[in-house]
Amino acid sequence: LTSRTTLTVRFCETDLMGIVHHSNYLAYFELGRVDWLHRRGISYDKWVAMGVHLPVVEAKLRYRKAARFDETLVVETSCADLTRVTVRFSYRILRGHELLCEGETLLACVGPALSPKRFPAEVAEVFRSAEI
Repeated sequence: LTSRTTLTVRFCETDLMGIVHHSNYLAYFELGRVDWLHRRGISYDKWVAMGVHLPVVEAKLRYRKAARFDETLVVETSCADLTRVTVRFSYRILRGHELLCEGETLLACVGPALSPKRFPAEVAEVFRSAEI
């Protein structure tokens, strides 16, 4: 159930050494996660209308090699774990076959008042589904 998203590093994402600034990897994770949902026919707006919000409550990253301006990267995104109120995504960022960064995010299901709530059955099913 892994999705692959391709991106090109923009100049504004690099530091004075021409290396991708570490903070941008979280944005790459988000890009991969949103694309993972789109590939399953989900627009986040639909879930917001249902009163389902998914804030990131934990993030872990491990940097292995540097990425630079104008390189093409691939973000591999997988749904690694699902509980009644949380979902964990895992990520690998690659340049060709080289692993540059890996990590995960934990998202909690909350309602409009930001209090935890169980995933509705139809939402939970998306996390178990393959790309369409």
